[in-house]
Amino acid sequence: MTYRILDAASLRDWLAQQPELSQRLGGAAADWSIREVSDGNLNTVFLVDGVAGALCCKQALPHVRVAPDWPMPLERALYESRYMRAVAPAVAGLMPELFAYDTGLFLIVMECLTEHEVLRSALIAGRAPSGFSAVIGTYVARTVQATGWINQPFETGARLLEQFSGNTALTRITVDLILTDPYRVCDRNPEPEAGLLDDVKALQTDEILHRAVGRLQDRFLTVRQALLHGDLHTGSIMLHGTDVRVIDGEFATMGPVGFDCGLYLGNLALHLCAAPHKAAELRAEMVAFWQSFSEELRSALQNGGGDMWALSGPAGRQDLVASFLKDILRDMAGFCGLEMIRRTVGFAQVADYGLCGTAQERLLARQKALQIGRTLIVEGGSQRSFDGVLSLMGL
Repeated sequence: MTYRILDAASLRDWLAQQPELSQRLGGAAADWSIREVSDGNLNTVFLVDGVAGALCCKQALPHVRVAPDWPMPLERALYESRYMRAVAPAVAGLMPELFAYDTGLFLIVMECLTEHEVLRSALIAGRAPSGFSAVIGTYVARTVQATGWINQPFETGARLLEQFSGNTALTRITVDLILTDPYRVCDRNPEPEAGLLDDVKALQTDEILHRAVGRLQDRFLTVRQALLHGDLHTGSIMLHGTDVRVIDGEFATMGPVGFDCGLYLGNLALHLCAAPHKAAELRAEMVAFWQSFSEELRSALQNGGGDMWALSGPAGRQDLVASFLKDILRDMAGFCGLEMIRRTVGFAQVADYGLCGTAQERLLARQKALQIGRTLIVEGGSQRSFDGVLSLMGL
């Protein structure tokens, strides 16, 4: 089918021609309720309700939804659908089920999470139940087990490299917006508030920091440990009670495991800077994430099955897994720092700072985030334990 931007009427017509999807909705097409709920930067999203069920339909636009003069390749929807198919067997119940992908319309049709709430919104409103981070730790560990070189034959990794190496446009966004732009004068960076001008200038002239950022650029661009979600933050997670789901895998690429871990941890740390009274609660979530992730991964990697470490015995394998986790920990600390700085002074900042009661409190929260971010980037590579990473955050 030739690409066209769908509205509610044209989406209804398309769904009516898809027997399996129509059956999921039930009833007559004219009776389906369709509403647009787009709130992200890149895509249009429709929720469709029928008498028998509901669907979520997500279509890629040829430009950034919130910036129509910024062109964007439609193929990002293809990579998101590939990501969902690649990890679905390992994370059943932890992401929406994929029902269909239309290659001409660049349209994903998936399970509808009507009752779920975006984690960031739940945190800001104080509605997030404790323990959600343990689920995210399990999710990341299972994706590593399913797509990494340690537990899978090299053919699996080679196939994933081929399937996702073309996702260069969205990887370019990561390289620019997270790994580069905050540390240089760039038109994409929003104009900082007056109180942050000196802090931003310091970021752009700090040679020690730039060398540490360069090490993380190297890790992101050259290390291919497993298939990454690529944009794992509190806006890419939805929950309803204890049901936690990861969404929006369009940035998927093969890369260092610590990247996904660091982005998630960084968004919890940003929320902490904006809401310091929640320090104990957020520290517990960070600990739950790392414990769940490391325990799940350690268990999954004990027996192997892949070509990597194929000659290791039980004792040697334990040492290799421990070393692997330390590498992930160090990468995680650095990428956490990058995310904190990017979301504070770069493009696509977080709404969490709205929790600050006054302009002065908001300025202090942002300055704290920049300070913690720099510390994590510069010193994260020398950490040997998760407690050490927490100490760099002042926890």
